Amino acid sequence: MILPALLLALSVVAVRADDPDLLADVIPIGQAVDIVAVRYEGRMIAAAITEEDDRALYEFRWLTPQGNVLRIRLDGMTGAFVLVDGVGQTDARIMP
Repeated sequence: MILPALLLALSVVAVRADDPDLLADVIPIGQAVDIVAVRYEGRMIAAAITEEDDRALYEFRWLTPQGNVLRIRLDGMTGAFVLVDGVGQTDARIMP
């Protein structure tokens, strides 16, 4: 059995940031995944850290129970949702 942390580490497909100092203040990927999991049913199938407008962003591909793939972007420093795109968002949304 693969440990969840190892699986999570293997799922991170890219780190593309021009400023290494920018990544120093990024929330841990596990915390970012937890933020998404509280709002959407499903699981992460891919992740990347990118840089846009001098801020770090997590970009996830999230597989919903209905078989749809959502593209979800979080602010890497605050964990705030920046974008959720894809078919099936409403079906996968966990209501508070």
